[in-house]
Amino acid sequence: MKKSIVLLVSLLFITAISALILKNLDDTNAYMKEQNHKLNKAQLMMIINNAQIEASKVIKKYSDDIPSLEDVPFSIKEVDILLSLSLYDKYDINVYDDKTKKINNKKYEKLQKFFWDNSVDGFENFVYLLKGNQNIKNSKQLDDIITTVIKQTYSNKILEIKDELGFISTDSNSKLYELNLKVKYLKNMAKAYYILDKDGEVKYFELSFK
Repeated sequence: MKKSIVLLVSLLFITAISALILKNLDDTNAYMKEQNHKLNKAQLMMIINNAQIEASKVIKKYSDDIPSLEDVPFSIKEVDILLSLSLYDKYDINVYDDKTKKINNKKYEKLQKFFWDNSVDGFENFVYLLKGNQNIKNSKQLDDIITTVIKQTYSNKILEIKDELGFISTDSNSKLYELNLKVKYLKNMAKAYYILDKDGEVKYFELSFK
C-alpha cells in the first residue's frame, strides 16, 4: 500500500509539472523555437518556478509519503528536465552560536565525528575558517571554505563529504526537503536548488544559467 501511494504521488507530481509546462509554452508561443535569449531565460525561470510550486503542493499534502526521486528525466516538446526530490539530511556546519558567537558543543562534536568517521583531513582548519565567517548562509560561502581547506591540507578528501554538509539547522520536528532541477530549453540551460519546509515554503533558493 505504501509503495502504491509513493508511486501515485510521483506520477501526480510529474503530470502536474508537465501540464503547466505545456500551458506556458502554448501561452508564449515558445514552441515556435523563438531564438530570443531573454525570452528563453524567462521561459526557463517560469518552468522552474512552476516545478517548485508543484513540489511544494506535493510536500504539503503528502508530507508522510514523499517519494525520493533521484535524477528523474522527462521531456515536453523542446523542454528537457532532470528532477530530484529528497529529504534534506545534512550535517549543519554552523557550529558557532549566532548570539553568543561561542561554539555549540553538540553541533561541534557531531560534525567532528562525521569528519573523523570518514577520515577527512582538516577539521580544525574547517572550524577555524567558520569562526572567521561566522554564520554560513549559502553554498558559495561553503564552497569557498572547502576550497581553502583543500589548499591548506593538500588533500581533497573533504570533497567526498561535500554533499552531506549543509548550513540550515533541522530537528526531529522540522522536516526539510531538497529539490534539484536541471532544465534545458532550446539552447539554454538552467539549474535550480531549493530547500523547502514541510509546508512547502521556500527556505533557500539558488539559480544559475549556462
